[in-house]
Amino acid sequence: MSALDEMDFADALLAIHPSTRFVSMDEQAETGRPSFRSRIDECKGAHVTIVDSSIVPEGEFHARYVKPHPSGKGWIYALVGSGLMSLLRARAADFIPNSLINGELRASIPAGDQRTENFVEVVLNTAKSSGVKVVAVDAESGRRGTRADRKFIAWPDAARRYDGAEGAYLANGLHALFVAKAAGKK
Repeated sequence: MSALDEMDFADALLAIHPSTRFVSMDEQAETGRPSFRSRIDECKGAHVTIVDSSIVPEGEFHARYVKPHPSGKGWIYALVGSGLMSLLRARAADFIPNSLINGELRASIPAGDQRTENFVEVVLNTAKSSGVKVVAVDAESGRRGTRADRKFIAWPDAARRYDGAEGAYLANGLHALFVAKAAGKK
């Protein structure tokens, strides 16, 4: 997901599940604890925690999951648990110019926690709802695969921007390059 895709994803998620909130992983030495945000673009850094505030309200989140940082500055908190999911954001691939390395949604559902399981399902279904299937690209020849990958999707802006043109790819590693299934159709 590009930054635009993230905002579209968050808007779609909030439309379906209005109690969703976002927490920025960045340490905030100026605050005693992280704040719930209703906009994902207010979150900085590589990780964003997606919270179902109907399962874990902000005060309970702070009591259960937030601890002072060992350095004495800022705080740290759990990335997964009851009512939580983690988004590892996509970022520029430092090994291929103009390319994007994939992000990832993660969850660890406590045993028997049906509410968190339902929340995770809503988040994942929302992510899949606008996702575009991708195919592998051979890094040496540029040939595109014909079968869609089962594990990866791209959201529309990322699919459009990283379509293989001028060497701009979606990447999962140096030799794992992808484009949207319909991109360029070589």
